[in-house]
Amino acid sequence: MPSKPSSAKKSKSPTDEVVEEAVPAESAKPKKEVKEVLSLIEGKKPRSRVPARGGNALPPLGAKKVVEPVPEPQPVVPAKPTLDERKAAALNLFEDDDKPKVRRRPVDENAQQNALPPISLLGDNAPPPRPIVPIVHAPPAEVPAPEFEISDSGEKIIHLKPPIVVKDLADKMGLKPFKIISELIAFKVFASADKAIDIEIAEKICEKHGFKLERDKREKGGGVHKVEEVIVEPVAQVVEEVEEEKLELRAPIITFMGHVDHGKTSLLDALRKTQVTVGEAGGITQHIGAYCIFHNGKPITFIDTPGHAAFSAMRARGANVTDIVVLVIAADDGIMPQTKEALSHAKAAGVQLMVALNKCDLPTANVLRVKSQLQDIGLAPVDWGGEIECMEVSARSGMGLDNLLETMSLQAEVLELKADPKASPRATVIESSMVAGKGPVATVIIGQGTLKVGQPFICGPLWGKVKAIINDRGDSIKEVLPGMPCEVIGFSDMPHVGDEVVVMNSERDVKKLSEERLEEIRQKKLNVPRRSTLEHLFASIEDSNKKALKVVLKCDVQGSVEAVAKCLTDIKSDKCNLDILHQEVGAINESDVLLASASDAIIIGFNVKVENKALTVSKRETVQIKLYSIIYELIDQVKEAMAGLLDPITREK
Repeated sequence: MPSKPSSAKKSKSPTDEVVEEAVPAESAKPKKEVKEVLSLIEGKKPRSRVPARGGNALPPLGAKKVVEPVPEPQPVVPAKPTLDERKAAALNLFEDDDKPKVRRRPVDENAQQNALPPISLLGDNAPPPRPIVPIVHAPPAEVPAPEFEISDSGEKIIHLKPPIVVKDLADKMGLKPFKIISELIAFKVFASADKAIDIEIAEKICEKHGFKLERDKREKGGGVHKVEEVIVEPVAQVVEEVEEEKLELRAPIITFMGHVDHGKTSLLDALRKTQVTVGEAGGITQHIGAYCIFHNGKPITFIDTPGHAAFSAMRARGANVTDIVVLVIAADDGIMPQTKEALSHAKAAGVQLMVALNKCDLPTANVLRVKSQLQDIGLAPVDWGGEIECMEVSARSGMGLDNLLETMSLQAEVLELKADPKASPRATVIESSMVAGKGPVATVIIGQGTLKVGQPFICGPLWGKVKAIINDRGDSIKEVLPGMPCEVIGFSDMPHVGDEVVVMNSERDVKKLSEERLEEIRQKKLNVPRRSTLEHLFASIEDSNKKALKVVLKCDVQGSVEAVAKCLTDIKSDKCNLDILHQEVGAINESDVLLASASDAIIIGFNVKVENKALTVSKRETVQIKLYSIIYELIDQVKEAMAGLLDPITREK
């Protein structure tokens, strides 16, 4: 009974694998031949077919000849490999025939020459050894010598200016910075060599090493350290001290002053052949203006000042920058209060004075009466034996205008007005305003030097750079000579009228000087003493019981802001106060409305407009906006509003 094949496969021996490789599957013989091959490999001899003994070896007669088959050639069986060969064959099964050969790096001949020769070559003919170059190490960093002073008590004092830097402190004590850094860790301070530390920590470290730290406050022009550069504006040039060759004739500056509605602007219009009064609200001048005309080829600068009582500061500024004051008096009106005030400004400025009697063509004009009034106030006319030139003119008919121009030119020639056009430029601000699209704009008159576009300047606490120069006719020019008026664009903020525009060398200097001046202003505001007295307490109690009209004031120019604010503060009342919460130049905007809404105030605008957004917000917040173009109307209505706040008085009959 045949045995069942085993379910488990027998593992092949290395010999079986060799046989399978040697005999391909196509030429495989029957299993019997395979067994014979295996027996040969294992050293066993195959059984030979030998006839049995006792039998007939020859075939019988008559029997057919049996043709024996030709034996097929036996496959060449390799010799039995040895144990080592079989191990090597087994290992070769795991090797990759396609494995690339290892490439050796080409031998560098120079490297072989640098290699040491074999021992057999060492002797008399051996090459000399290469010189050995010693390794030079960097010298250790030198510890700086300590810098200190010995006081009378024997203390070692070191001086440092804040901020205290770790490296500077280490150098002063003659230590390396890492020592200071390691000691700072004990104070829970983690700083590098270039970082600053607190003065208290620095004092403790100095005390630990036997030093005393003193802080040095560098003062301008002194101190133990390098003197800090002090920036100052150029000093104004004194004409008398300048060489005569450098001086040139400049345009005279003539100011028209007088009472309101006496014809100052109309007279100037007649001289300039323009109509400025048409653009003025109410036909009265409320701004200071500067113009230039040419007479016989020579320029003359005119300044027109307001005559209203509220514009006293404007008249004072006009008198301070002028050379000749023309006092305009209406022949039918005579000398009025503002005429006397203008005369006082002219005398205070110490300038030449002339009188122009305007409106002499009117039938009500009385020239003799006006001259008599002039005689009474100390202004005796020339034809009355005095020294004051008094001319009869008419702005409407043009009577006496040529004589007026000629007289003013002669007065200027007598004064010999000269200036150095190459000196450092200086100018005086006579008016300033905020113009949409241009920013702060100032009307100035050049005092000395030639003002050019691109020059940096300082103006009070403000700085700027001349971006554009516009003359009195609205034309843009590149430069302006001494005595000429112009508008300057390029201020950092709204300049104050009366301040001087001083040109300096660099923009860095003007910025630094502006910062110093602004800081001084801040310190003055902070250092105002606030001491309470019984009088102050009683006054505050009385003020709290009074009614108050709160106002936000917006005007078109800086001079108008000053004039209107002064008029409002001069309104006296025992039962009602007027508080100006905010005053500024420019149009009424949204922030002004919000301020008035939060403080229950009204907004007063003088010659300004209201922005569309501000108008919308004012309707929503129910904030009242009042616009005026004539100053006396503004003052009258504010007085009425203050009276309206008072409680009605009830009387029993």
